[in-house]
Amino acid sequence: MKLSIELKKRVFTGVIGASLLVGLIVWGQWIGIFFLVAALALGMVFEFTEITYGMMDRREKRYVLLSMTWFICLLNAVSPQSEFALLIISFITLFGYFLSSAKRHDKAGLDLHFRELMASAFALIYLVFMPLFLIRIYEFSNGTEWTVLFFLIVWAGDTGAYFVGKKFGKKKLYPEVSPKKTIEGSVGGLGAGIVVAFLFKWVVFHKMSWPSVVCLPVVVGLFAQMGDLCESLLKRAFDKKDSGSILPGHGGFLDRFDSVIWSAPVMYTCIRIFG
Repeated sequence: MKLSIELKKRVFTGVIGASLLVGLIVWGQWIGIFFLVAALALGMVFEFTEITYGMMDRREKRYVLLSMTWFICLLNAVSPQSEFALLIISFITLFGYFLSSAKRHDKAGLDLHFRELMASAFALIYLVFMPLFLIRIYEFSNGTEWTVLFFLIVWAGDTGAYFVGKKFGKKKLYPEVSPKKTIEGSVGGLGAGIVVAFLFKWVVFHKMSWPSVVCLPVVVGLFAQMGDLCESLLKRAFDKKDSGSILPGHGGFLDRFDSVIWSAPVMYTCIRIFG
């Protein structure tokens, strides 16, 4: 009974969320994709700081990192394809803030203060700059179709892995990090991605090449699963079950979009090769 209720929550949240997200991509145009990326980055950074920050000034550090996240997204919109310059400037700014606030901590506290600086720098790359590739995907010719296909591949992989793993899963994929994931579920997720890509070409995106139909879901699906494992490693390191609770049945933004942010750069690269 408990499993049934959780599954219903998962399905309901997934259907509503997916419908809103696809609608934002299709009808929101460039403004829609910009606000989607900004909202995801802000939500995931907030959850990340809730997990990793532990010092007395953690609230101030959180607001600094959130402010930087918003300005990075905004400046990237004003000056497209300036990610490298923004990354360097952001790192200098972040290090400068942590340097100026180091005087608050005694010698014993500087170690943790520096560790939180490294966590913040990691968050900038992982949760802010990697999602920016969603905008790059959207800027391709037929960008709307590519972006929608990308989300469908990731979602199909996640759904296929969940149900195939539940039904047939026996061999553990990586029990030290994620005890519930199985090899059978992983293969099922890749298969579901291929089916979705085939149907998408047949019904919607006729221009997509056949190498894309096969290669995209396999390569993107593999990296999406790796992104899921990486987030599991983060939660396991800090003894957390979920990154948040804002999405019933799914957890937090980071729980739901870990696969997306990890595989977005891979999707961008694959489109440049096969598209």
